[in-house]
Amino acid sequence: MGYLLWFGIVVIAFMWMHFFTSLSFRQKWITLLLLTLIIANAILYNIMKDLESKHINEMQLKYTNGETLRCNGVNVNRETFGYSVGTQSFIGNQGTRYPNQIFSAAECR
Repeated sequence: MGYLLWFGIVVIAFMWMHFFTSLSFRQKWITLLLLTLIIANAILYNIMKDLESKHINEMQLKYTNGETLRCNGVNVNRETFGYSVGTQSFIGNQGTRYPNQIFSAAECR
């Protein structure tokens, strides 16, 4: 739904440029192209952030269920690492091989 709104904004901007400005035809198309690229980049950014968020939630769920994750070549599980919800990171427990070592949930598989 939000993407249709952006498409409508591009159409309205083009119509406004076409009827109410003294820009040349080429300038209008360049402006339209730049506006479209900016909006497309914003949409792609949102899609990438959604995918990253889903991945982090999946890693948190696997960790909570007792599975071992692989983060930068290190096995992360509930015995060796704690999970910080605020930073979405795994923090090495004291008394393990990885005390205070931190891995972002986004970099785990």
